[in-house]
Amino acid sequence: MNRTHRVLLTLLVIGLVGAVAGFGTFSAFSSTTSNDGNSFSAGTVTISDNDSNSAMYSVSNAKPCDSATACITVTYSGSLSSNVKLYTTSTTGSLGSHLTLVITQGTGTVSFGSSCTNFTPDGSGSQIYNGTLSNFASTYSGYSSGLSLTNASASTTWSTNDARVYKFQITLPSSDTTGAGLNTGSHSFTWEAQNT
Repeated sequence: MNRTHRVLLTLLVIGLVGAVAGFGTFSAFSSTTSNDGNSFSAGTVTISDNDSNSAMYSVSNAKPCDSATACITVTYSGSLSSNVKLYTTSTTGSLGSHLTLVITQGTGTVSFGSSCTNFTPDGSGSQIYNGTLSNFASTYSGYSSGLSLTNASASTTWSTNDARVYKFQITLPSSDTTGAGLNTGSHSFTWEAQNT
């Protein structure tokens, strides 16, 4: 390699180093901005009752005119406004068509069970169901067909801490002469909330 080539190669290397140094100098300028504290939190739909996993009634060896009465308090504690409906997915056996079920809606500080002390029914529309147990089961069999329930302000939209008391009375009528030996089997009632 002759001297001219070496000089040219040296100049080329010096030029490249200078260019990189110059580029590095210009790229040091910068600016940023940020948007902090972002979050996304889902609301809740929560409904409960005061039954402590006990049945409202359990009647055996009943005769015409026998009945059972019980009260249950249902409380909504979700953060999202919701509609609440009552239904049963249970079958009610051969005795279901003989039994009269009356459900009354109201308020009060009421212990779960048969006393219903301090229960205050709503006004004239407090009886939300009066018919046979089997008719309730066939009519209100899921959320979509469920019995719409109102809060204490008579709104169908429930909010956090809304609570309602439901008085259930189930009776074998005095006129019944054909229900002997029949039974309903175990059945349940469901309150379901879905956000609006």
